Amino acid sequence: MATVTKKITITSTDLLSQSLNLSVSKSVTASATTGLARQAITSTAKGTASGQVTLYTSGEFTSPNYLFIKNTDTTETDYISVYADTSSDDPDLLYIPGGGFAILPLTGGVTLKAYATTTGTIVEFMVFGTEA
Repeated sequence: MATVTKKITITSTDLLSQSLNLSVSKSVTASATTGLARQAITSTAKGTASGQVTLYTSGEFTSPNYLFIKNTDTTETDYISVYADTSSDDPDLLYIPGGGFAILPLTGGVTLKAYATTTGTIVEFMVFGTEA
């Protein structure tokens, strides 16, 4: 088993009337991982299975799991859209602009897929599970 530390820091001197300085970290014990992957997304629309990238498959690990996802594109307007493929309406859950990233806690019962605004966008991702 491995220890994984997630950390986020948010700072700003001009967003609020006071300076903002938030820093949160949490270590978890991970017993399983998909490994770090980089794949090109060639689908620019939801519902086009060919060219979409599956980020996490329902039931791959027992909950809780964590997904790291990064849009490696350098153009901010080149988004990656992540959606829940196991819901009847396949809702979009988040948009990640070029250069952006996210770390999300996941339940074990959802399949997540990605499509992009620009074909060939490279997505970098990894899931680590706290229980295999």
